[in-house]
Amino acid sequence: MSKHSLTPSSLVAFNHAAAGHDGVLSDPSGALVIKPCTPAEIAFYESASAHPEFAHYMPTFMGTLSLSPHPDPAAAAAALTANSISAPASSEGVPPTTTNTASDPSAAAAADWTPSQGATIPTNTAIVLSNLTYGFQHPNILDLKLGARLWDDNAPPAKRQRLDAVAASSTSSSLGFRIAGMRVWQGPGIAIQGRFPEDVVKAMGYKIYGKEYGRGFKGREDVLGAFEEFLHVKTARVTPELAKKVVKRLLSEVQGLEAVLSGQESRMYSASVLFVYEGDGEILKREFELEERESRERAAREDSHKAQDQNKRTEHEDDELDDDDDEEEAPPIAVAKLIDFAHAEWVPGQGPDENALQGVRSIIDILTQLSSS
Repeated sequence: MSKHSLTPSSLVAFNHAAAGHDGVLSDPSGALVIKPCTPAEIAFYESASAHPEFAHYMPTFMGTLSLSPHPDPAAAAAALTANSISAPASSEGVPPTTTNTASDPSAAAAADWTPSQGATIPTNTAIVLSNLTYGFQHPNILDLKLGARLWDDNAPPAKRQRLDAVAASSTSSSLGFRIAGMRVWQGPGIAIQGRFPEDVVKAMGYKIYGKEYGRGFKGREDVLGAFEEFLHVKTARVTPELAKKVVKRLLSEVQGLEAVLSGQESRMYSASVLFVYEGDGEILKREFELEERESRERAAREDSHKAQDQNKRTEHEDDELDDDDDEEEAPPIAVAKLIDFAHAEWVPGQGPDENALQGVRSIIDILTQLSSS
């Protein structure tokens, strides 16, 4: 089991967020994301260990970290010991036991609510998560905010009214999701030229689409066009053939997510489905070819083993099988995960989250159309 030693002074800004609040950090390796969060979000991540199928679609939860400055080095060391982070042995999304416990997630809804506008959450506690973009050379990222209803039961009237207006004026209401942000790599050595609207900027070879980009969409065709812009990037050598393979991979993941959510009794408001895939077409092509070759070789080995008398397998053959199990994990191609659980809870006896499922099913419909076009 590997160990991560974290200190607040060692953290760096996380630069692959497609949407969300400011203040998200990363460890120097880039393998972890450190996100300031509320007690409610900590509680949901901790409780997900009792829901392993759901947890599979969450970033792996490592624990919590105090971001409070400690002038006394001994006090700082004690705080870090109390918040020691251990990476789980598996990647199944089931979190280990952590030293921090969350307070009542329904603790307080501010009476005098004002919109945060993406500002850093005012807290000294952060959750430590696996970085979903880690291992990608040039990750393309799409954040899809779920739900026609975006507020939880503790939201004050002013917040409910504002978020209802956002939903009504965007595809949140009609499709059950909207595009909250997007980052698309444009290719090696590409000079991004031209004038862009205020909600689309350029940085490090990426086109970055802010939250206002998706809020302006009125219907399915607008969203379909944005998906195509996310997936079809000629300058990055992401060919239509490669894009279709990515679509089919994401579709399979979201179909699995839909099946899990249909069997869970939970509520999530303003959670997102996050898509990530390798944006460098040359790398993406090699990874698909490697995956397909390994799949053929694995099938051939399985056929060979089936043909053998299981009682006559030698110790050498057993060792060879064990070595196969220890093969290095292939580079990532595409992932789809749920993120942002500040307004999430389990609701035994109340049935599936149809608010979130509306959006998930709309995403499936769009990906299905793209996979067959």
